[in-house]
Amino acid sequence: MSEGETRSGWLGKALLGLVVAAVLLVPADRFNLTPGRAVASDHLFSIVRWEVANLPLKWVNLLRESLPGRKPSREERLAILDEYLSLARQVQKEDDRLEGVLARRGATLAGGSTGREARMSRDYLVELTNSKEDLRARAEEALEAELDALLSEAGLDSRWGLLFPPVDVRFDQPPTMLVTSRRDRLSLLEAVLLTPDLDVLERDRLEKEILNDYNLSALVDNLAGLSTYPSLVNDLDTLRGVLQTAAHEWLHSYFIFQSFGQNLRRSEEMFTLNETVSDLAGRELGDMTFARMGGDLSVSASRYLSGEDRFPDFTREMRETRRRVGELLDQGEIEEAEQYMKERWWYLRLGGFRLRKLNQAYLAFRSRYAEGASSVSPIGDQVEELRGLLPDIGSFVRTVSKVSSYQEFLDLLERLKMGGGGTPSEPWSRSAAG
Repeated sequence: MSEGETRSGWLGKALLGLVVAAVLLVPADRFNLTPGRAVASDHLFSIVRWEVANLPLKWVNLLRESLPGRKPSREERLAILDEYLSLARQVQKEDDRLEGVLARRGATLAGGSTGREARMSRDYLVELTNSKEDLRARAEEALEAELDALLSEAGLDSRWGLLFPPVDVRFDQPPTMLVTSRRDRLSLLEAVLLTPDLDVLERDRLEKEILNDYNLSALVDNLAGLSTYPSLVNDLDTLRGVLQTAAHEWLHSYFIFQSFGQNLRRSEEMFTLNETVSDLAGRELGDMTFARMGGDLSVSASRYLSGEDRFPDFTREMRETRRRVGELLDQGEIEEAEQYMKERWWYLRLGGFRLRKLNQAYLAFRSRYAEGASSVSPIGDQVEELRGLLPDIGSFVRTVSKVSSYQEFLDLLERLKMGGGGTPSEPWSRSAAG
């Protein structure tokens, strides 16, 4: 990447970061408390505070690397990224081990052999964490540079040769999400971001309190990433998985400046369509970046497939569960549906699928993702079909970016099928996309 490209990338990130900060700092209505926010008020995740804490750190590192002689070579960047991801996994492993020691033996740091073991483990954990933090900003820059270059090669830069928005990631543990649904139908009512460190007991407490106080089904679920700016990406995955997540989150940022993302909330179908396109394209772009970095896509290939392809048995069972629960709720048989979900939960657990909870909130939330195990939407197959009709991933992303409704997507798919594939005509060409 040239010095001019580095400077333009830095300016793009700084400008977009200022815009994000300005939008997020607009005061919100603190008195409009939903059930989820009221019950989980002590655990709310603040995007504003996260942005304020992380945006300046990104700019400091960009300024530091812009100084003469401070910018590492590509080989050095890739080595830093590999080392960082290895340290991230070591930190998590040691943290889990320390918790296990204390939990199993009821130990304190006050003395005894267990206390000494815990102190040594804690000291080692601090050492590992400090080493990881020393590399984090440079590892982020390494990933950004590789994904940025691939996206430009795929033709997703503008007609002026600039990629917007620039790729910007922050390695961190994503927040959890509290979702609620009505009990008498699979209807997602709210989704509230919570802090990432909620243990199982606290998750259960929150879910039970919402059920008892508001008669709503609730679930605290995990996230792999979050499309803030910079994008929040979990660093506990493999390099290939991290690249897929980073590409997925960048696509959300890209689409928000296009009709596709601006109409995300227009309908349930548009939300599902946005997520499905970002899933499919994110995997492909992430894999292309991984291969560009010298990665072998044949190693553990099945691990990186979509959920429905990776776990076909689980997908089959969950989709049957989703259909039956929907039927029971349509007939007004709420208790029967909940009993059926309990039975299916036990059945799946005995089959080796460690599902923490199965209720209306789980199905309402997970069903919005067409490639997910509990979805009965045709959108996953439709997106796959559209991708097969276009010559490359860049054409696919640019084409979809102009779609503003689900019906428009269906019309586009039908036109391409009738035309036998290839690059679509106006207004879907790249010249129209800008």
